[in-house]
This record gives sequence, C-alpha cells and structure tokens, in this order.
Amino acid sequence: MGQQFIKFAMVGVLGFVTDLLIFYLLVFMNIESLVARVCAFWCATIVTWLGYRLFTFAAYDSDWFKQLIRHLSVSHLFGLMNISVFYCLSLIVPLFLAFLVGTTIAMLGNYTFSKFWVFSEKHEKAAT
Repeated sequence: MGQQFIKFAMVGVLGFVTDLLIFYLLVFMNIESLVARVCAFWCATIVTWLGYRLFTFAAYDSDWFKQLIRHLSVSHLFGLMNISVFYCLSLIVPLFLAFLVGTTIAMLGNYTFSKFWVFSEKHEKAAT
C-alpha cells in the first residue's frame, strides 16, 4: 500500500480542498447546503479522477473512458455514503465537522475500489 496510498491521499487532499472551497463558495452565495454539497462533490470527483489517473495510478494506462466511468461509479457510491453521513451529522454538529467525517468515512472504501477495480493492474493485463 505505502507510497501509492500516500499519492492517493495527496490527490484526496486536493479533492477535499476543491470540495470544501466550492461548497463554502456556494453556501456563501446562499445556495442550500445540501445542493452546494452535491455540486462541490461533483467538481471534486473530476479533480480526483484526473489526479488518480495522472499521478497515483499512472502506471495503469488503460482506456481513460472506462476508468472515468468506473471512477464515477465508485465516487458516487461512496459519495452517497459521504453525503448521507454529512446530512445526518449536519443536523447535530457544525457543518465543517459533518463535512470532515463524511469525507473520511468514504475515503477508505474509495481507495480500495480505486486500487482493485478502477485503476487495477489486473484489468490492465486483461485488456492486453
């Protein structure tokens, strides 16, 4: 796991910052918090896909479109978990804490599916 997980985490931090900045920008613009959260999540999903493809899992250069579709599937699965946790917690704790907990819970599942399905070396070898 080691170095690859560190790269994954670095891209994840970039995605998190993107997510957070867009979320608070939209909230500042008086967009309802759940709508802002979903829009920010979609932006962060594209940023992370690019980062994972070009940096974290760059050695596995399979069809970019298949990777994108897989990444969107995984991101939405764990994004649903992330946003559900965010929504439930936002009713009882500060928004930033709800945001942080939702993101953290989804990260481990996202890494596992990214490594073993989205950008998997196994899929890479099967495609050749």
